This record gives sequence, structure tokens and C-alpha cells, in this order.
Amino acid sequence: MRRIDLKDILQRTLSDEYGDLVTRRTGRAVRQAIERDLAQDGDGQAAAIDFRTVRCLDLSCADEIVGRLLREQGAVRSFVLLNVTAAHREALQFVLERHRLAVVVQDAGGELDVVGALPEAARRVFGALAQAGTAEEVARRLDLPADVARAALEDLLERGLVVANAGIYGPPTPYLFGPGPAV
Repeated sequence: MRRIDLKDILQRTLSDEYGDLVTRRTGRAVRQAIERDLAQDGDGQAAAIDFRTVRCLDLSCADEIVGRLLREQGAVRSFVLLNVTAAHREALQFVLERHRLAVVVQDAGGELDVVGALPEAARRVFGALAQAGTAEEVARRLDLPADVARAALEDLLERGLVVANAGIYGPPTPYLFGPGPAV
């Protein structure tokens, strides 16, 4: 999984060390730099975008960077957003709901969650995936019918929000990235 540090992207593209992602123009420049980096990997490789040094994320940047990346590349690769703060979540939630998209986020403490538009059953099932398991195991944990859990897991899989191997489902980053300090 490729890890993209937004601090590095900002320094390369805008010579900005402050970590403020504001204006659509800034968002477009950052997204284009991310796309250039991802083009080196080819399709299918997941990407983790690290927000650790981002102090401010406005709606236009959230839309241009995350919304557009997910719309244009979400079918060929999974994304995880790292070190997402409550302030980042607010902008991301608004943008992703508007586009009916969702993405996995990890906060500075290492907790995984989904932000964006997602059916309640799929959201509950994702929450139960702190421990990987089969559809039947997830159904038992949540006291759901197995077919409901399986359908929710398949929905999450199609959206790139979980991974599966031999019928075992889990979060896309089962703690591949340790918690990072928020700045």
C-alpha cells in the first residue's frame, strides 16, 4: 500500500509548509500531484493519504482531493485516509455524502471508521470488523441474519472499504499503519 504524505505533496507542488488545504486551486494541484504519484503504481494498489500535518481542510479542497479521487479512481483502487481529525471529518462527510461515496479513515489513535454515505447495516458491519472474520462470525457478533451480514460485507467489498481472502473479511488496513501523532 502506497502511503502519501500531504506535507510532502504541499511542499513539492505549492512550496507550502503550513498544512492548510483551502481553495479549489490548491486542491486541484494537490490531487494532480497525488494522481501522478499513483500513476507509477498502476491500477489496483491501495493508497493511504496521510492528513497528519493538515491543519485546515475546507469543502472545496475536500471535494477536489478526496471526492474527485474517489469518483475517478475508486473503482480501480482503495483509499484510506490517515490521521483524520474531527475537523477533517466534518468537511469529508459533507463532500462524500453529496457524492454518495464513502472512505475508510483512521484517526491519530489508530481507530478505523467509515466516513460518507453508507447504508446503516454496512456501517454496523464495518464497525464489527475490528476482528476479521467470515460473514457468519460477523452476523453472530451483531446478532444479524447471516444473509444480511454477507450482503453488507459484499457492499463494503464492492466499495473498496474492506478486503476479503478465502471468505474472511477485514478492514483494508488491519493496523498496517500505527497511530501517528496529530499536529
